Amino acid sequence: MSKHIKEDKIYFNYIKKIKNEKINNLDFVYHFPVYAGEVNLARFIFFYEMYKKVKDLSGHIADIGIWKGGSFFSFIKFVSLFEKNSQTLVYGFDWFKGMKPGANDDFAHQGKYATSYKGLKNLLKIQGLDKIGNIQKMDLSCKFKPFLTKNKWMRFKLVFIDCGIEKVLINTLPHVWSRLVKGGILILDHYNASFSPTESDILEKYVGQNKIQQLSFVRQPTAYVVKKK
Repeated sequence: MSKHIKEDKIYFNYIKKIKNEKINNLDFVYHFPVYAGEVNLARFIFFYEMYKKVKDLSGHIADIGIWKGGSFFSFIKFVSLFEKNSQTLVYGFDWFKGMKPGANDDFAHQGKYATSYKGLKNLLKIQGLDKIGNIQKMDLSCKFKPFLTKNKWMRFKLVFIDCGIEKVLINTLPHVWSRLVKGGILILDHYNASFSPTESDILEKYVGQNKIQQLSFVRQPTAYVVKKK
């Protein structure tokens, strides 16, 4: 049972009402805090708080499971704003076909979270962000390790994993952890959450004595780890 039943009821009633309003699309761009829910706004504030902690470290940013690009484009725009002269790039990884649960995963999400690869590439280009954002279309359950092996030089200062699928977690998390610089941050969207049954065990297997932390104002992501050892 969710502890946020009352807040969720108010929010989703609001969503139903706002869908019937005749609002200019540009208002959502120029005045987005008016329309965004607190949960959504908290999520993006969380990404900014994590980015601030690693801004001055050397390394790239990886977003694993980018869906429609909310976190991916946030990281790109942070880099554009605050790292004008750094070498930092933001790599987004997805296969864009949606969720494909395995035996130990939550089948409630079967087929969800598919999106357009070409659409995201176009959004990068028309915003002039394609020199910072780099989208890698791949099956993360088998192609991620070969990608890193090919790019032996690649190191990360911030990694966000948002997939919830056991096979993807097993084939990405240990490899990004080994490439995460000291002081870098690994973020998990579903740690300690029933809708990703294996995520907690997989994370704990690799992070050793490093603390698994949260920021209490945000629902998801549910955990982050600063790599100290």
